[in-house]
Amino acid sequence: MTTADTETKTGTEATTTRRNFLKLVGGVSAGTVITQYSSEVATALEQASNGSKEVVWLQGQTCSACTMSTLQGTSPSLEEAISQFKLDVTFHPEIMAETGEAATEAMSSSPDILMVEGAIPTKIPSAATFGRTEDGHHKPVVDWLLELAPEAEYVMGIGTCACYGGWQSANNGAPAVEDFDEEGPWMDANVTGAKGLQYTHREDDAGVLGPDFTANSGLPVINVPGCMTHPDYVLLTVATLLNGHEPDLDEFNRPKAFYGPLVHDQCSRRGYFDRGEFVEHVGDGSGKCLYNVGCKGPYCHCDDSVRLWNDGTSVCRNVGAPCIGCMEPGFWDRMTPFYDPIEEQGVALTDVETAGKVAVGATAAGLGAHAARKAMGYGDAEPDEQDETESTE
Repeated sequence: MTTADTETKTGTEATTTRRNFLKLVGGVSAGTVITQYSSEVATALEQASNGSKEVVWLQGQTCSACTMSTLQGTSPSLEEAISQFKLDVTFHPEIMAETGEAATEAMSSSPDILMVEGAIPTKIPSAATFGRTEDGHHKPVVDWLLELAPEAEYVMGIGTCACYGGWQSANNGAPAVEDFDEEGPWMDANVTGAKGLQYTHREDDAGVLGPDFTANSGLPVINVPGCMTHPDYVLLTVATLLNGHEPDLDEFNRPKAFYGPLVHDQCSRRGYFDRGEFVEHVGDGSGKCLYNVGCKGPYCHCDDSVRLWNDGTSVCRNVGAPCIGCMEPGFWDRMTPFYDPIEEQGVALTDVETAGKVAVGATAAGLGAHAARKAMGYGDAEPDEQDETESTE
């Protein structure tokens, strides 16, 4: 075999390995990782554990649910590697052994991966601080972020708060500015100026790092949203990056492997939607579709209907709780009230009040799931196909 042949074979093997690894990341095996690729994940996490790769995890305005979720991540063949990874992150304010100055001194100043959990307060930076500045004042998380992000190879937003601002950035029921003479009292919208790393859910407002930010890898902030996010999403994305692979991202910079599927299309209750059979109230044990009690499945993208939670045992809809759209930009404001029918909320990828009724009506009339998907403007219909459907109706 010639040198050229060897190089060609090596390149082919590398390509195959990369494809296999990315296939692993998109695997839908509930609560597990495909055994034949687990060694690649273990190797990636061990790089962080032995110090050859450095990971820093910052926390802004957070309830720590994403940390708790990630700590629960497990897989029989990866348990030891995952356990070591979770213990050896160079900085995490809740799980590291060091405290005080020793903790901040242990933090890498140029991490391979900077992971950020929680929204970043910008109007009241003192709402999230740790450590001290040179003059002895509490140091805001926003300052740590602005220092570390440009030095990092990759930056990840962990959970919806870090990705889009989350509930900390909500409008708090405040009316629009032009209507502010209405009787109150109203709490100010987004009191602390909470923002995501690169996005907010307001079109005229960018995240802290701005829309043009890229880490040293050339990638934007990699968003892994959810309230809380799924441990598989965090650990497998980290393993992908540490192994030198770049995840394919969607328009909101989420890994498509996890956030490509529509919740509605994979839901175990989907057959009831197609037949027009719906529960009458939250807690109804009939097992029918939850659309009429506010389910945001038609507007939320993630694969948890198949991947499931709690080591592959269940998901929200299985216990009668509608999807609340926590993986999407605009959660909280766009998705509340949680239990009101979505056509009454103006949630909206399309004219929901009209499209939702058309979809349900079309289904009940026996026009089929595909027609219903096109009528609602979701699923596998192409944009021009959606427009054509809407204009016809």
